[in-house]
Amino acid sequence: MPSGFPESSVQSAAGNTALPGDTETFWALHGLVDHLGDGVTYAGYTTPPGGSGPVAWQMGLSSAGLAQIDFAEAAGSLAALGHPVRLQLLQAIYEGTSTVAELGKDDRFGTSGQIYHHVHALAGAGWLESARRGHWRVPAQRVVPLLTLVLIGTH
Repeated sequence: MPSGFPESSVQSAAGNTALPGDTETFWALHGLVDHLGDGVTYAGYTTPPGGSGPVAWQMGLSSAGLAQIDFAEAAGSLAALGHPVRLQLLQAIYEGTSTVAELGKDDRFGTSGQIYHHVHALAGAGWLESARRGHWRVPAQRVVPLLTLVLIGTH
């Protein structure tokens, strides 16, 4: 785990809290508990390398809200990310490459037909949108969720 990114997984015992007492290190976790009680949240504020300005996003649900989710509903969105080439395409587009012609210059992505196949699968799942004819971008509301999933997958 890189420095600056503490990790804690504490199981609560009957009647004991699992919330770490270190409010300096676990400021986000304490904010979650203060705001939602128990639940899960993710948030971010970043300026994508290929973007024109910062993007801010947060999502949080209490445990009661989470209990209402059918996990299977996430399958389509997550499946679209389940291919290494699609993740590489998303990274390239996130970093500022926006057209299939530009993406086609990189041998990792295959033929233009293969690139279009992947781009359309990602767009169908909401991970890409057409910025203008022939140009693709990661929608602002998907930047932080995408980066969160990449962080989860790499840490």
